[in-house]
Amino acid sequence: MKRLYILSLIILLSCRKELDISEFSFNYSGYESELRIEALILPHDSTALVRIDKSFLINDVQLYDCRDNDYGSIPKDSCESIEDAIWHGDEGELNADCGDWDPFIHDIGSDAVAATDNNSDGDYKDFGDVPPDEDGTENNGVPDCNEPNVDGYSEILPSVHNKSCEVSIIKKDQNGFEEQCVLEFNDNGGHFFNEIYTEDQSSPIFDNIAIINYGAYVPTSDCDKEFWVDYSSKYFFIADCASSGFSIIQSKGPIKLSRPVVFFLPEDSLDIIECTDYDCLLSQSSISDYSSDSLLYFGRYSFGSNLNYASILPTLAYQAVQYMYNSEDDEYVYYHGHPTVGTDMFNIVDSVSVMIEAVVSEFYDGQGNGIWDDEELYSDVNQNNQWDEGEYFIDSADDFPDVDTYYYEIFTFSDSYEKYYFNDQLFLDDVARTNLRDLNNSPVLGSFGSMTSEKIYFQIIDCTIHDQLDCENSVITKSVCEWQSNISLIPCVDYEGPICLPKGFSIEYCD
Repeated sequence: MKRLYILSLIILLSCRKELDISEFSFNYSGYESELRIEALILPHDSTALVRIDKSFLINDVQLYDCRDNDYGSIPKDSCESIEDAIWHGDEGELNADCGDWDPFIHDIGSDAVAATDNNSDGDYKDFGDVPPDEDGTENNGVPDCNEPNVDGYSEILPSVHNKSCEVSIIKKDQNGFEEQCVLEFNDNGGHFFNEIYTEDQSSPIFDNIAIINYGAYVPTSDCDKEFWVDYSSKYFFIADCASSGFSIIQSKGPIKLSRPVVFFLPEDSLDIIECTDYDCLLSQSSISDYSSDSLLYFGRYSFGSNLNYASILPTLAYQAVQYMYNSEDDEYVYYHGHPTVGTDMFNIVDSVSVMIEAVVSEFYDGQGNGIWDDEELYSDVNQNNQWDEGEYFIDSADDFPDVDTYYYEIFTFSDSYEKYYFNDQLFLDDVARTNLRDLNNSPVLGSFGSMTSEKIYFQIIDCTIHDQLDCENSVITKSVCEWQSNISLIPCVDYEGPICLPKGFSIEYCD
């Protein structure tokens, strides 16, 4: 009996079939679009950002039309006047789709994976081979569903935004005095970073990280910046979306802004953990006033490099995001991010939550070499199966790490937005997750709250490039290096002798 059960289980697990979601259309045939509202006060930037979007089905053929039409359907000469735009019309056609889908790079088929024949034997059956799409969409010369740059953010987002709501946020201070700030829709209200298609997306360079703009409601010019940084007041949200067929939506109750974290040095720890209020954290930290002009420094290859930060309970949940500096364009771009939870030191109200963020003390390869190399994607415009001068290509990392400056931004959340952000196993309209309600007191998708952030900038110093004189010069090596007169770095590298190394470097941590 046991064998029969195991055999049945194997059969069940091995019987898999891809199902078309349209086969279940009876489940959502009567679906009506809802509003999803993410209303955020951002004290660190002295502003607010409110996204009001319409929900939609994942098989919505009007939204996901499987066309590359970022710039609409326009004449060929108009499309060619747009930088990096590609016209998809046939000869003699007056108007056609204009977008950023390149047939020589992005025509990888509806499975979104380029075919690979490692030994070029044509059978696509060897280890690591990826056969072409069975539906014939790969290399068919036209944009297809799921291919890169088809139905991308720039095409979808404008159709998702609801631009016709009347939005305002009300602040009530401790004396009961009320102020109101009106927000208006802006097509470029916010932005995020997104990697473009490079075939290998494990380590994109700066050129392959795109900024995607989106529409949002932002404060009008009449709103005072101080309106958004009152930690003692209560805030309320209201949006009248009746003109677009929806309802008046407001926050169930008031919210209070979360305080930002305070960064500190290890030597501050004993004083920091004794604090019971935010002002104490500021006063006991040696680096509470650090900015982009006053960096922390870590030795390259150092072990145990950390950033330390603290908050006062009940703040315990954070989002940590690291950015890296692109010196050529004088801007920071997204590197990586993750949620995290701090440590409750004493498990009592008004005690300190502390957190340690590990720093990867290494440079990042943020630049390519500016020339086409074998294996890099390119547009074979003349179809001669080789890259030629003037043909577009996607540059990749050149194995020369050159980014040494970064910053971490640590976010804290109001109670309402913490529930929305961290309860991601619940539906968006679960009453335990959203604090938005319509006039019938029914929950509305999303949340109203605050995300408060603090940044800490740091730089990685390569000690090993310095001689003894420079190594011991604190102006040059920022006191993170020390001279070793005689050391063996075997098996790290085949080296024995004098060298400048990060303080505390140990051979024990070599692979």
